[in-house]
This record gives sequence, C-alpha cells and structure tokens, in this order.
Amino acid sequence: MKKIIVLSMLCASAVMLTGCGVFPTKGTVMAPITLEHVASGPFVDNSVRPLKRGETTSGGIILFGTGDASISTAMRNGGITKVHHVDYSVMNILFLYSEIKTIVYGE
Repeated sequence: MKKIIVLSMLCASAVMLTGCGVFPTKGTVMAPITLEHVASGPFVDNSVRPLKRGETTSGGIILFGTGDASISTAMRNGGITKVHHVDYSVMNILFLYSEIKTIVYGE
C-alpha cells in the first residue's frame, strides 16, 4: 500500500513540475508583472533603434496552455529582423489563470 502511495505522489509531482516555459516566472496570488529583458543571441544588435513593435501572447487555465509567446513569433508579428530589447508582461491569478505577453522592439 505504501509503495502505491509513494508511486502516485511521484507521478503527480512529475506531472506538476514539468512545463514548457522557464522565463518569466509566475507571481504569487495575483501578480501583474512587467519585466524588461535585453535579448542576446545572433539576431541582437544594440545599435538598432526600437522603431517597430511586435507582440505575442500565450495563456493557460489550470493545466491547459495555449499560444506562442516566443521572441521569434513576436518578431514575425511585428516585421522585425533586428531586436533592440524584449519586454515580458506576466499576469497570474491564483495559479489558475496565467497570461504571458512577449513584446519585442527593433527594426
């Protein structure tokens, strides 16, 4: 009986701890958070002016998530080829509903 309980707890923990996204983290009970992030990588050029803006959103209710909040999708939505900086806007309500918006600025 103890083995079944331990095995079920391990399976439940594995399911709850897996996820697709790492950054940005969710807040506590209700937390609208805006994070400014300087992107790094081969497509970033710090001499670029933030003339264009592209954004994308993903959301989730309880265990079901939908959308694509990646930087590349936000770049495609704004017609951006060179990134100046990236902002993330995160909203979380009681760990039941979450929304992540990625906003990319560049040319």
